[in-house]
Amino acid sequence: MKKLGLILLVAGIVLMAGCAGDDPAGPSGTLADVTGLTINTSSSGRNVDMSWNAVDDVDGYKVYFRETTTADWIEGADVTSGTSGTHVNATSAGYYTVKAYKGTNTSANNSNVENTLPTVVSTTYTIYDNYSIATQPSGFIFGETSGQTGSAISTSFKQDIYAFDEDAPLRGDNTVRLYSGTLSPYGNGNTTHMAEPAAAGYCELYGTGSWYPNYGLYAGDVRVFLHLQNGHYVKMYNIVVTPDPATTNGTMVSFSYEIQTDGLTLFTSN
Repeated sequence: MKKLGLILLVAGIVLMAGCAGDDPAGPSGTLADVTGLTINTSSSGRNVDMSWNAVDDVDGYKVYFRETTTADWIEGADVTSGTSGTHVNATSAGYYTVKAYKGTNTSANNSNVENTLPTVVSTTYTIYDNYSIATQPSGFIFGETSGQTGSAISTSFKQDIYAFDEDAPLRGDNTVRLYSGTLSPYGNGNTTHMAEPAAAGYCELYGTGSWYPNYGLYAGDVRVFLHLQNGHYVKMYNIVVTPDPATTNGTMVSFSYEIQTDGLTLFTSN
C-alpha cells in the first residue's frame, strides 16, 4: 500500500510506520510473532481485507487498527479461522498490525505494520469561475502525486472538474459549483461524480443516484468527495470559497486534496 504522500516527509513517515510494530497492541505474551501482514488488493470502499502467515497451534488472531502513529491501537477484527480477515466499515485510513492468541496468551510483539493511507497532496490549488478573467484556470486534474490547473474552455485540457457559477453575477455571494469535466457548457474533460461529506475520514459507496455531476460550494464548506473516471477516489479538503479580487463578480475556489488509487474510500481526518 501507499505511504503518506507528503513528498518532503516520506522518509520520516516510513520510519515511524516501520517502528509502530514495537508499540503494544493489547497484552503481550509468549507466542510467536505474526509475520507477513499484507493489505490485499480485494480491499474496497470501507472494508480492508488483509492476510498474514500462520502461527502454529493458536486459537486465532486479533487485528488491531489505529488512525495515526501516536493513537492507541483498537481491535478491528477477531479471526478464529484461517489467516485472513477484514476490518469492516473502517472510519478512516490508518495502520494495521496483528497478534496471535491462544487462551489468554498472545504474541510477544506486534506483527509488521501496514497502512491504508491515501496520498496527501497538501499543495493549495486555486480555480476560478466563469465570471473571473478568462485567462485564469477554471479546470483541475487530480494526479496521483500532484494536481494540474488549466482552462476548462480549452479542448486540449481534459479536466476532472471545473468551477462554474450558474447564478446571475453577484459580487461577494461566495457561492460556486463544481462541475464534472464532461458537463456542459464546457464538457470536454473526464466524468467525475461528487458526494456530500458524511465524515472527514471516509465516504460511502452510495448508490448512483447519490453521486452528483455537480456540487454546490458555499462559504464554510471544507471538504467534498469525488469519484473520478479512472476509478480513483478523492477528498478535497481545506476548501475556501472567496470573491476573486481581480474581477467584479468572479469567485475563486482554493483547496488541497487526498487521493486513493486502489478502490478504498478511506482518508485522513483533514
